[in-house]
Amino acid sequence: MNQSKKRILFFTPYATRTGSEMMLLYILKKIDRSRFDVGIVSFANGELLADFPQDIPVHIAPRTFSTIEKISFHLGINPTLRALRKLAKSFHADFWYVNTTMIPETIVVAKEFGIKVITHFHEMPLTYAYLSAPDFKSIVDYSELLIGCSQTTCDSLRDAGGKNVGLLYSFIDSALVKKDDARSSELRRKLQIPADAFVWILSGMTSERKGFDMLPDIAAEVNDPRVHLVWVGATIDDGLVYYTEQRCANNTSATRIHLVGKQKEDYYAYLNMGNGFLLTSRQDPFPLVMIEAALLGKPIVAFPSGGVSEFVQDGMGIVTDDLSVKQMVAAMRSIMSGETKTDSARSIERASRFNVENGYKEWIELIDKTR
Repeated sequence: MNQSKKRILFFTPYATRTGSEMMLLYILKKIDRSRFDVGIVSFANGELLADFPQDIPVHIAPRTFSTIEKISFHLGINPTLRALRKLAKSFHADFWYVNTTMIPETIVVAKEFGIKVITHFHEMPLTYAYLSAPDFKSIVDYSELLIGCSQTTCDSLRDAGGKNVGLLYSFIDSALVKKDDARSSELRRKLQIPADAFVWILSGMTSERKGFDMLPDIAAEVNDPRVHLVWVGATIDDGLVYYTEQRCANNTSATRIHLVGKQKEDYYAYLNMGNGFLLTSRQDPFPLVMIEAALLGKPIVAFPSGGVSEFVQDGMGIVTDDLSVKQMVAAMRSIMSGETKTDSARSIERASRFNVENGYKEWIELIDKTR
């Protein structure tokens, strides 16, 4: 029996609560130990490592270097590659499962040792800019299987020359999505939002890709005192975010903006606080937060940024034709006025299909095709 076991080494960049890393957590919590021997390699000692099953060995490959590692790097010894070469020798994997495109060092070492690689793409073309052309080409050409988390991601992979491309829609652990109306009402009161106001929740890192910089423009276009925009998510420390925060602080629109930062304990209470969910991403492969919002019965308004166009169906909200603030605000008004009819039961039913059971089953089918 043990002879037929597959040995998989999983790679993750930060071990934080990003959508792609949560997906990995869900897979590893369910993985069948009678069929797989597994290990995890993280390039940072992130908080999520504590949530992985304790019997799975965790290895840290350094990416931010100590003083000694920096000296060794300048002497021509790359500590990241050295750690990966050591792992290639000690953990005899059938294949390496790289859960992002953002760690191209894995491909370099896998090639050296002739180790098969599966790359799980949670990224779309705007993010490819962070890779060099040779690194991106290596990922696409060398990977035995390229997994895309939405049809649009798979299409991009094929456009890039990917041969063996498999679709695995992102999924969530729906048991974690708790609805606490009392806590949500309390949070509304804390933010001094009247009970009859219409609250649009936005969630994600405050990045350009997530469209954080458009928040003041949306508020200005809505310009309605009954409408509140609440952004939940970790703040990135860059100039565009600072600029946008200044614009939010000096917002003269009748529509108020609330930046509540990263939330852990109250995350679902904030999502549930909204009357609707707004997705301002310029590109987003298949955001987990849209599944969570739909599972809470919230209508969605989004730009056509990727996977949301595959997810939102009639009665669930509106995906605009273009990346246009005017179109987004027109869609928001159409939902707020009731002109566009939405049905929370329809949203909940749709979202409930993207659960761990279904996702893991589809994942196994893809893995079983990889020899």
